[in-house]
Amino acid sequence: MEINHIVQDLQGTGHAKFNLQNFEDFIIQDEELKLLKSRFPEMPLDTYSEGNRLRNYIQVAYQNDTLRYGKFEPYQQTKRYNPVTGGVVRDYQNISEEILNTRLFNEIVQKDIDIVKNIDDMPPVEELMIGVHFFRYNAGKEPAYSSPSWLHKDDEDVVFMHLVDVSADLVGGESIIAKHPKKIDRVLRMRKTFDTLVVNHRCFHAVTPMSVPEEYDERNFLHRDIILVTFQKRKGEDFE
Repeated sequence: MEINHIVQDLQGTGHAKFNLQNFEDFIIQDEELKLLKSRFPEMPLDTYSEGNRLRNYIQVAYQNDTLRYGKFEPYQQTKRYNPVTGGVVRDYQNISEEILNTRLFNEIVQKDIDIVKNIDDMPPVEELMIGVHFFRYNAGKEPAYSSPSWLHKDDEDVVFMHLVDVSADLVGGESIIAKHPKKIDRVLRMRKTFDTLVVNHRCFHAVTPMSVPEEYDERNFLHRDIILVTFQKRKGEDFE
């Protein structure tokens, strides 16, 4: 796989779909993948918005080809892009040090950085705000869903969505792509570990709400685990 193909798709349609495992230098150690997957059910509930999602978060500082993790600035989005929690400074439990120290996690972040470096209309990566979110959509009879729950753009200029794990019987969880909110252009489904969808401001996107099949009872839950890596230009936004 060539990064140029991903960048061309982004600059054309505003989205690209690929799998990280198609890169020859992306190496997965089974124990690290097992460790990564084990962390998602342990995360706390996101209490800032509805949607039955568990969540962790960390920020990335990239300087001199080195990654550093921490909480470097307040995390918030604008009401323009997120009418649900825009303007609210949110703080989530950190992604664990054990995960941050794995080669696998660092490979994911570094590969996204390598792609962003090749996007002409993005500043140097060192100047961007970079965030990493872990999400578990915890779907039962009460559905799990995103926030905002339908077609939207994010404050962040480039957003990578990496699938880590998904229950085979999960209802919903399809990614929607649209040039305009009145016309849906693509419906995509990520099925394999590290299937990835990356979007920018050239398109709207959404993920359909998730639930268990009708025959399941209220004690059953299914999941969709996602790593979201975001890159945002620094600009003076009004969060009100």
